[in-house]
Amino acid sequence: MSAERTESKFVTVAEGVQIHVWDAGAADAPALVFIPGLTFSGEVFMAQLEHFRDRYRVVLVDPRGQGLSTKAPMGNDYQTHGADLVKVVAALGIERPTLIGWSCGNLEAWSYLEQAGVESVAGVVTVDMSPLPHSEDPTAWTEGSPAELSEVMTRVLVSPESSRAFWDEYLREVMWEGPISDDQYDFFMDMGARTPCWVAHELFGDAILSDYRAIAQEAAKRVPTLMFIARHWADVAEPWFNALCPETPTHVMGGHLMAAQYPDEFNARLERFLETGE
Repeated sequence: MSAERTESKFVTVAEGVQIHVWDAGAADAPALVFIPGLTFSGEVFMAQLEHFRDRYRVVLVDPRGQGLSTKAPMGNDYQTHGADLVKVVAALGIERPTLIGWSCGNLEAWSYLEQAGVESVAGVVTVDMSPLPHSEDPTAWTEGSPAELSEVMTRVLVSPESSRAFWDEYLREVMWEGPISDDQYDFFMDMGARTPCWVAHELFGDAILSDYRAIAQEAAKRVPTLMFIARHWADVAEPWFNALCPETPTHVMGGHLMAAQYPDEFNARLERFLETGE
């Protein structure tokens, strides 16, 4: 593979199921594997691909059901996503990648570690999602109260129309800081629309009931780790996560889409992590 090219590839992970990736940089360079959140494509990390490709092999993943990957009736859960990622990394001939998950992509990264082992990676970067998305504890860093999450699962992500209204509000109010241009809005909404609402519904349900605290703690003790946290909930998220994983440094910045909105700051902090492990 030429270091100057970005290749679009499909990896077969199960009968009838292909995972799409963008693959850039020298094939023998240290690998960075970026995993997007719910409904998003690896395209959301294009600013990171362009920044790091001259020194690293950069792989952007479209998880099962998202982007250009197969929309399958089965496997729309983060244990299967983690297993898919193990197969993708092996098929690409990558050894000990650094995983960079964002949002629900964190769950896929932690699932990968459970299945491949913490020693299989050089490091883990997680961006703005708790390993415990749902809890009755009001002091915990979660995706919302149990009542709020129940409402989204049972009454919102149940049709294309209500799902689009949900993502419209989430993009404008949580993901992006300040006004978003029409072009940027269309780019992200069109990207998310590639995931059918029934796939998003299954993934959301699995996500909010998951618990990856144990593997997050194990990774923090055994390999370099870093957590990015958005400004809007840092007062709750940062102390909670620091108590759970005191070995993992945290960096507070931007909104939920921080890597896309503020690529210079995000890339600089990620670069420091890759160089120092901190």
